[in-house]
Amino acid sequence: MNRLLLILLLVSFSALSDAEKLDKVLYRIVYNAETRDTENGKIAAETAYLDIGNEVTYFYNHDFFRYYFVRDSLKEKGYNETQIAGYNVTNKVQFPCMRFSVLRNYPSAGKTLYSHFIPDDYYYYEEDTPQVDWQLVSGDTTLLGYQCQKATCKFRGRDWTVYYTMDIPISEGPYKFCGLPGLVMYAADSKGDFTFTCIGIESPNEAEIVVDKSKWQKVEKKKLNKMLIEYYDDTLAWAFKVNGVAELIGSTKRTGFLEPSNLIPCLIETFE
Repeated sequence: MNRLLLILLLVSFSALSDAEKLDKVLYRIVYNAETRDTENGKIAAETAYLDIGNEVTYFYNHDFFRYYFVRDSLKEKGYNETQIAGYNVTNKVQFPCMRFSVLRNYPSAGKTLYSHFIPDDYYYYEEDTPQVDWQLVSGDTTLLGYQCQKATCKFRGRDWTVYYTMDIPISEGPYKFCGLPGLVMYAADSKGDFTFTCIGIESPNEAEIVVDKSKWQKVEKKKLNKMLIEYYDDTLAWAFKVNGVAELIGSTKRTGFLEPSNLIPCLIETFE
């Protein structure tokens, strides 16, 4: 990591002091998150954190927030978009793939807040914490030296296989997974779109679960699904729309200037 990037990260993370502090981090579970945002898209490997506090649990893409902290800091220093793009190329900084986060037991016990970033805004909805119908099945493995047992479930339109360890009796896991008699160390869906593998367990000193919701927009779950479909179907048209130039979309499409992306987003949840 070069010196400028380190300075930007330190400045950016310190700026979070103005955000809402929800809880103290007792455990930080680090996952290698291998995900893709659209069907047939490339798998991206990023670092996700599961921060477990006394009451609140927060699952998020650490690389995503680092990317935007640095980007915002560069803007504050006077960098334009072209210069930022050049900086990212030089430092091999990739645009993050996993752009969702999950807050459990927030805004109150038994509730879950799910947020998703659709450039360049955050959208979220609240729901009762999902009850996963786990099936405990035969099978075991060892991860990070912990003996793990196998479980499966059908959840929000996908078939999942997980491995959890009762050596760590914390009923938490990546994404929206909870309810097993131990920490989920591994979770993967049958399509291969999402795989979360635990690569580290930490007890960070004085770390806090901090969220800045000042720019988040609340929507209904069905509305968020619709927005994701609209964004990936035609990302350029979406950019025109959110920047207040929606009247240009029709004319540019008629002239063939805008070609729809026709991409299908992976993370569209069903409502069972």
